[in-house]
Amino acid sequence: MSATSIVRISGKKKALTKNANLSKKKTRPSKTSEEVSKNLIKGLNLPIVYSPSSPEKADLKHLTDWIKKNHKEIQRDLLIYGAILFRGFNIGSSENFEKIALGLDSNLSEAYLGTSPRDKKTKFVHTASELPSSYPIMQHAEMSFLNKPPKKLFFYAKVAPSKNGETPITDLRTVLREMPSHISDKVEKQGIKYIRHYDGPGASRYSLWKTKPWSEMFKTVDKKEAEKEIKKQNFDHEWLPGNKLRLINSQVGVRKHPIAGSKAWHNHSQTFHIDSPRLEYKYIFKRQKTLRGLGVYLILNLLTGIKKLFSRSEDLDVHATYGDGSEISNKDIKTIVNVFWKNIQIFSWQKDDILYIDNYSVSHGRLPFVGPREIQVAWTE
Repeated sequence: MSATSIVRISGKKKALTKNANLSKKKTRPSKTSEEVSKNLIKGLNLPIVYSPSSPEKADLKHLTDWIKKNHKEIQRDLLIYGAILFRGFNIGSSENFEKIALGLDSNLSEAYLGTSPRDKKTKFVHTASELPSSYPIMQHAEMSFLNKPPKKLFFYAKVAPSKNGETPITDLRTVLREMPSHISDKVEKQGIKYIRHYDGPGASRYSLWKTKPWSEMFKTVDKKEAEKEIKKQNFDHEWLPGNKLRLINSQVGVRKHPIAGSKAWHNHSQTFHIDSPRLEYKYIFKRQKTLRGLGVYLILNLLTGIKKLFSRSEDLDVHATYGDGSEISNKDIKTIVNVFWKNIQIFSWQKDDILYIDNYSVSHGRLPFVGPREIQVAWTE
């Protein structure tokens, strides 16, 4: 048996463990092999960071072997923290990233009904988002508007940005706990209703609110084929003039973790709300302090005002309401955004980082950036 050492982690673990609803026996300080050390990034509650204990332990074979030997402990840490960052290992390629992801969870999926345009790299690996670098991507649980969202996500820093472009994460269990009860109770009782409009085949992949054509989402230009998936997902739909598509569905806004039993805020209310981008950019500009950020913030405020003035809410490119159809007020969505930013955890990417996320416990997003950046993603069913 290899030597082991007690992992040094902060006192925040007790609160995180409570979130995960695990027993005291399961939440004693973890032990790990001499090949990998664990720690937290200074000032952050998550992710927990796995790093090779020496340069000799950083190669791909050592990591894949270690994952195989310590799989149960890794899954236990994921339940507690909700996010694990593999840092300092020599990954080197999309194919190797896929190997690591499969080693952590063999149940990877190719199906993607999310809204961001993505480019495929391997069977299970895609670029995280092809949206322009100035776009804000608000905190969200991946595909939370589906009946069965992915259980786990994997992000890989193929090309780490030199500045900004972080992928912030937030503990959704904490978000639910800190959300004012007049909002959380309503969301838990009623869920969230989503209305989305998509252009037809050949349209631009990029729009400030709707992002990509329906043909890219359903991977077909055949309406009958698209309708098969629409029916499978229990979406209401309507074909509109100009080959456009309207999708409507209601979904739970709070989900219980299938293993831990913990509850978490789990919806796209802020991602699909018309006021969210401008509210998000206020925080982004405060953090990044760039002229471009100021310009985008001002433009977003102007465009949002015009959109609200001349469009009915049900005709917006994307829209979210409470489950009964009542509007999520500007005050409520501002509160939701504020709770996320109060608890957001932001770390800079390093090349070859792999971020492993429990999608039922932790959200993710993207901050704007300038220059080269390629973050890739894989997910489970």
